[in-house]
Amino acid sequence: MKIIKADNYQTWYIEEDDQAILIDPWLSNKLKSNNSFFIQREKENDISISKEQINKVRAIIITAPFDDHLHLESIKKLSNKLPIYTSKIVKNVLSKQNLMNPIYLLDEKGTEICSIKVKSIPTSYPYFNSTFSILFENKKSKRIFHEGHIVNFNYLEIHNIKADVAILTAEEVKLFGMITLGMNFRDTLKACKILSANNLFITGSNPGNTKGFVSKFLRIKPLKDNELRKKLNLYHKAGATLDLNNSSD
Repeated sequence: MKIIKADNYQTWYIEEDDQAILIDPWLSNKLKSNNSFFIQREKENDISISKEQINKVRAIIITAPFDDHLHLESIKKLSNKLPIYTSKIVKNVLSKQNLMNPIYLLDEKGTEICSIKVKSIPTSYPYFNSTFSILFENKKSKRIFHEGHIVNFNYLEIHNIKADVAILTAEEVKLFGMITLGMNFRDTLKACKILSANNLFITGSNPGNTKGFVSKFLRIKPLKDNELRKKLNLYHKAGATLDLNNSSD
């Protein structure tokens, strides 16, 4: 099972048996095609995976109903035959867009996608009604845990969730200085310890690059990469890759 940080923000590519899953694809260099007043973000490179890799994509997972996860322009660039796996709230949004893609709900029981067992896991406040975490497991029992915002620590501990790789936020973001939207590095380390994960990929990278009205109310702390590297193998740049099938971790 190979994982690639497919851009400098929070698009992810997971490949197994020459087939791939895209998570929250953003395939353009501008989040909003117009000059959005509320939120905007830009990047130099559209995507950090090759055309050949994109051609391997057999499914899409959308983890949240927000513009930077549910990027309709990017979904429409991909084949309308690709199944989309998501939550009820996102399915309702997609159903109003006249997309031809088949849409399925992810749940805790899990389903097989591209030879990988994929299940959704409850997330934490303030996201538990709108987003979900994901656990991927291949036939070699290699696991990847993905959480785009705040980990539900109690759930991980109660259900003894373990993973070889964690995809987590690590640059603290607070709305109005009070509501946590992205974890600080201490919580990231705590999550990795619970998961017994030695490899950490950073998602939601560089939240300070988000512009627009909403950015005026965000309080952001930078990535403590040196602190994280003391404990973990850290991957945080676009294009960072780890092949678990060839890894001893």
